Amino acid sequence: MQKILSALVIHDIKNALALLEIDLEQLNHRKDVPAEGRRAYRRCIELKNRLISFLTLYKHDQSGLQPLMAEVDLAEFIDDMVRNSQSAMMAESHQGHQIVVHADHKRMKLENTAGGLGMFDENLVELALESALNNAVRYAHHRVDVWLEQEADAIVFKVLDDGAGVDEVGELMQRKIEEKSSSTGLGLALCKAVAEAHGSGSVRLESVPGGTLFTMQFRAVA
Repeated sequence: MQKILSALVIHDIKNALALLEIDLEQLNHRKDVPAEGRRAYRRCIELKNRLISFLTLYKHDQSGLQPLMAEVDLAEFIDDMVRNSQSAMMAESHQGHQIVVHADHKRMKLENTAGGLGMFDENLVELALESALNNAVRYAHHRVDVWLEQEADAIVFKVLDDGAGVDEVGELMQRKIEEKSSSTGLGLALCKAVAEAHGSGSVRLESVPGGTLFTMQFRAVA
């Protein structure tokens, strides 16, 4: 009975969020939309993503994620992910200026023998990268770059923001995977679950010169 009630409550919340998102999206199409309208739309998207992340993690804890493996064009996947990302479309710094989200083809590395193709669950990986991108946009000053590196035995996805870096951010503890109560911690835990579901996967968040680098990698499947 408790599980059924929980499922009904979650279903109602998802439906309510979907309707709210539609209304706020229509509001944001207006030329005279106030700044409060853009912030409300962004917060609605973040709340929806947190709910999806929580549900995915719950499924992972209960029965494990079962990736639906399919052949994916890697460069096209990154382009589509960035172009269709709600986090990228609503990217705005705390100072109010736009954050540029860029699919970085110069950094992208593809294995010639694989023909630029990879095998993974496109929906799960897109969900994880959207979460990582949302976190990067929150901390970026001006720019976020997204790319991948295909190795002989692994696929590595990377998201780089030009923010202060994890060692200098006041909310450092919120950016650790162990802290699932925060939106950043929840997102990183989701990415870790998706990476592990694809086999021998890992997630890392580290300071690099000029910002913070998120890395998710998992074993390449022939």
